[in-house]
Amino acid sequence: MQEKWRHEKFTVIQRRKLGSASTREWRIKCLDCPGKLYTPGPGETLNNYEIHLRNRLHRRRVNERVRREPVRSKL
Repeated sequence: MQEKWRHEKFTVIQRRKLGSASTREWRIKCLDCPGKLYTPGPGETLNNYEIHLRNRLHRRRVNERVRREPVRSKL
């Protein structure tokens, strides 16, 4: 996913599933959009998060961050 969306910053979080002490579930946290947690799905795919990545507001935030970041040379 990071290769396809090279400017995106996100982290994967493992959480306990509500009502179960032993069952865990994965969440994806968008670091460009504070307070946003996404559940993978349907199934174990990343389709829900990819919808967010194409969102107009998210794209604007990423583009602004990338513009502010210094250019890194590839040496």
